[in-house]
Amino acid sequence: MTRNTLILWPWLCLLALCFCPALFARTESGIGQLVDSIRLRYAPDGRTELFQVRVAVEGDTVRLGGVTTSAQAHDELLRLLRLRGWHPVDGLRLLPDTAALEGRTWGVVRLSVCNLHSRPDHSSEMLTQALLGMPVRVLQRDDWYRVQTPDGYIAWVHRAGVQPMTAQELSAWNRADKLVVTALFGLVYSLPDAGAQPVSDVVSGNRLELLGTAGGFYHVRYPDGRTGYLPLSAARPEAQWRQALVQDVPSILRTAHMLMGIPYLWAGTSAKGMDCSGFVRTVLLMHDIIIPRDASQQAYVGQRVDVASGFAGVQPGDLLFFGTPARDGRRERIVHVAIYLGGLRFIHAQGDVRLGSFDPADPLYDDFNLRRLLFAVRVLPFVGRLPQLNTTATNSFYAPVPAPLPW
Repeated sequence: MTRNTLILWPWLCLLALCFCPALFARTESGIGQLVDSIRLRYAPDGRTELFQVRVAVEGDTVRLGGVTTSAQAHDELLRLLRLRGWHPVDGLRLLPDTAALEGRTWGVVRLSVCNLHSRPDHSSEMLTQALLGMPVRVLQRDDWYRVQTPDGYIAWVHRAGVQPMTAQELSAWNRADKLVVTALFGLVYSLPDAGAQPVSDVVSGNRLELLGTAGGFYHVRYPDGRTGYLPLSAARPEAQWRQALVQDVPSILRTAHMLMGIPYLWAGTSAKGMDCSGFVRTVLLMHDIIIPRDASQQAYVGQRVDVASGFAGVQPGDLLFFGTPARDGRRERIVHVAIYLGGLRFIHAQGDVRLGSFDPADPLYDDFNLRRLLFAVRVLPFVGRLPQLNTTATNSFYAPVPAPLPW
């Protein structure tokens, strides 16, 4: 199946639903096919939209369970089941689960780096990370919270990692004066004294409410109400930081080099450790650019640049994607990403953040990655022009009136 066919597949399924109901027979397996077709249309990427449906059939009755973030998918499923003569009993929960959350459908990360998991269990796979001061949408509560980050990623976080809020409380947080941590690492102290008891660590990209200054320290407040003192050299007031932002290629490449030697960490997105796409995400976020989380998502935003005939068309700052090409009906598989530096060199997280080269005469020559290189993508000209390439100034989670993501 070609990539174009895959893109058309959800619409082909919809046509089949409308004009070929016999394809979805009144059987339990037919209901499963119906659920799958709706998922392909409304929630094709389970990392950013949920349509997790359980079905139990009792005669003509279909009992539905599970969760979804798509009201359209929910309504479509009920409509089509009734159209085919079933009697659905609707137990499919629409997220956010406002009633169970008691209106606290938003939150702000309260740890310097917060681990997000595939299930509400510390032993489950870590999927990504969020940073202190980052707004999240709270979808569901167990002992843990199921949340969505500003790049759209959905995962579970332990309740200690997030301060739940109402929309009004998040609005107040978003409107408050902030500091942006610019140092790779730092400490917040209980008193304006570097010898005082630490309150917590901080990393680059963290945000704290700015209360004032005291000597050589900023007086700060956390989203959960804790207060402390951060050295002036470790951060800048958000307004000053935003005014000084430079999003050009030389500045971004300098930032990438600042992270040299940071260890590889699966699902990591901070200066404490990062995976390949987390490295790209961290570098860009330090320049206030929000990009999708995973390499297989990053690969499809921006402008694709062919590398089959060489690197003449590839520019410094372009993203390089690696994996296996489409063949035998299978789509291409993206497994790695790097940032192109020019002169056939690139920087990426593999073992640690390091340099590589496609030039056999270069001591940094990387034959392994050259053999699996697929294409490049140019993203910087499209920041603010594509919904999934935005900034904290335009992302709806950071807005004075926070709102769900528009995609």
